[in-house]
Amino acid sequence: MAKQTVTLRLDEDDLTFLAQVEISGAANLSEKIRTLIAEARAQREGMHDPAAAHDFARRLYARVDRQVHTAEMALNVRSELVHRVLAWLPDITAFALSACHDEAEGKATQACLERLEEGLAERSLSMSESIAQLGRSGFRGCYQPQKLAKRAGLG
Repeated sequence: MAKQTVTLRLDEDDLTFLAQVEISGAANLSEKIRTLIAEARAQREGMHDPAAAHDFARRLYARVDRQVHTAEMALNVRSELVHRVLAWLPDITAFALSACHDEAEGKATQACLERLEEGLAERSLSMSESIAQLGRSGFRGCYQPQKLAKRAGLG
């Protein structure tokens, strides 16, 4: 596809943000804008595809995951609870975004709503069981095991 030249006016704050934001594979402003457009297109078109929705959700939480990992490495600590929740968030987010992907014109049907409820319940209950497992171990491997145990009514 032939590329067209486009003039774009940005205020100083937006230009500074765009210049400073790190976008994988984009070295200059033009590449960054093209990448942002491609991501927006994939996000819009991909919400009907569970795999694309999962990729989007993983990117959504990637910064937080990276910050947690970096801080934990620097402080030589780790929270199993934090890692379980951060691993679970993209899955449940992707499911919620794409659960009714086959519904025409955005109209949810009873079957769609039932699928959504069942899938959200399954994922939420799995996470609850995972946290209960941590609770039974006294929240070992967490930053504040006593505080978590007290909140869970175990201590």
